[in-house]
Amino acid sequence: MTQHPSPELESLHRYRPALRFSDIDAMGIVNNAVFFTYFEESRVHFFSELIRNQWDWNSAGVVVARHEISYRHPIKYHSQVEIFTWADRLGGKSLDMAYEVWIADEGRGALLAAEARSTLVAYNHLSGKSCAVPQEWVQPLQAIGLGRPRLPHDAG
Repeated sequence: MTQHPSPELESLHRYRPALRFSDIDAMGIVNNAVFFTYFEESRVHFFSELIRNQWDWNSAGVVVARHEISYRHPIKYHSQVEIFTWADRLGGKSLDMAYEVWIADEGRGALLAAEARSTLVAYNHLSGKSCAVPQEWVQPLQAIGLGRPRLPHDAG
């Protein structure tokens, strides 16, 4: 496990999605398909903080090759949710992102709502082909370290 104690890095890894009424299904909880939108928003936040204005999304974008998710606890409307995002693996043309979705629950502390992973392939939208993971991503990812950071919900 990678340790990231600084507030700057915690901000990088933490994203708080706005739960919209349209996210809620007939059971009164966030629909399971909406989680993937939250993960997309969390990735955009992560890379926007990490790369800043150095990213040309057209020539060095990504496509999602795989998503997997394990649901642990339903999220109700008006819940306070935090998503922690990190890069778990960095390859030549792809990288794996990982996520934990936490619900702030008064009385019980934080509840883990979901764990997920995405495989992203570096993709040049101008040429329509996969490409090498750009150095503009590699250097900052290596600087902060791959793997799960220490999260506020971790014991000790």
